[in-house]
Amino acid sequence: MNVRGGLTLDAPRARVFAAICDPDVLLGVIPGCREIEQTGEAEYRGLIDLRLPGVVGTYRTLVRLVDADAPRSGHLEGELDGTLGSVRGDATFRLAEAGPGTTIDYEGHAVIDGPLARLDSRFVEGLAGALISQGLRNLDARLRSDPPTGVATEGGQPTREIPA
Repeated sequence: MNVRGGLTLDAPRARVFAAICDPDVLLGVIPGCREIEQTGEAEYRGLIDLRLPGVVGTYRTLVRLVDADAPRSGHLEGELDGTLGSVRGDATFRLAEAGPGTTIDYEGHAVIDGPLARLDSRFVEGLAGALISQGLRNLDARLRSDPPTGVATEGGQPTREIPA
């Protein structure tokens, strides 16, 4: 399975990169994510509930940021395991300044095993692309709603980001 795409987010590049590495932010933006914890410097484990045609179930996930050039790019390796099979793959993302915002471009490759592998490859790629797009839109909404560090509030006092 191969996926690629991109989106322009309404936040500076450094904030986008920091959000991608924050388990509290990830918990709120990954579709179906019900649990996530940072288990190493750049390693995260979690549980994701998916209720989509052909992939209903709870999946254990492990993601590692194996190469990062903050705030420009990163390379991720991950796996997803559940009763319907497993997915193992890697992805690269690039962040570029786009006016006051940031463009994120990504591409990834994964191998699917078990009953999930019987699904039509175009269906699976479309499903993966839709989940990634939804997650990026959720991230954009989260970044828009959280005030950046050091920005004055209505009362004139600086604020800091607090995980939700």
